[in-house]
Amino acid sequence: MLSCMSNGGRLGLRKAFVGMMAASFGNLVLVALSALGLGFIISQNDLLFNALKWLGAAYLIFLGVQIIRTPVAIESANKVASISSIKSVWWSSFFIAVSNPKGLIYFGALFPQFINYQQPLALQFLVLTITFLITDLMWMLIYAIAGNKIMLWLKAPKHQMWFNSISGCVLIAAGVFMALSGNVR
Repeated sequence: MLSCMSNGGRLGLRKAFVGMMAASFGNLVLVALSALGLGFIISQNDLLFNALKWLGAAYLIFLGVQIIRTPVAIESANKVASISSIKSVWWSSFFIAVSNPKGLIYFGALFPQFINYQQPLALQFLVLTITFLITDLMWMLIYAIAGNKIMLWLKAPKHQMWFNSISGCVLIAAGVFMALSGNVR
């Protein structure tokens, strides 16, 4: 959500939408891995869980530093949007989603509660996945629009630098929190 808000504010809604699609695709990967039982394996293997957790935390911190270092557009927020390519927004958002081991465990723990094992499983997983994706996309859109509206309000270069600094620091804090958080068991 922090990434969506930052993308919406710094890069505009079009690129934020690309990031939202990439995050959703990353979540689809996690759903598929959870359905295959990898969520259970990771939740039982401390080394694998911690390796993935630290990788995700390091990536969030890296993104936060990159946002803080982003040059401020002197004329308009549209110049900032040209800094990040669609491809980099896609891969950044995708990696944020798939590098979260708690997301994998979340799907592995959440979906089985709504599954009737006496009925065909594929259709049930499909309905749950679509429901999750629609809900997640709606929230990501709200965050992206909020970030975009904030950036429109903060047109001055000084305010853009302030927004980038806060967005970057929040991502860094999320990475540090992720790194310091314990195992989910």
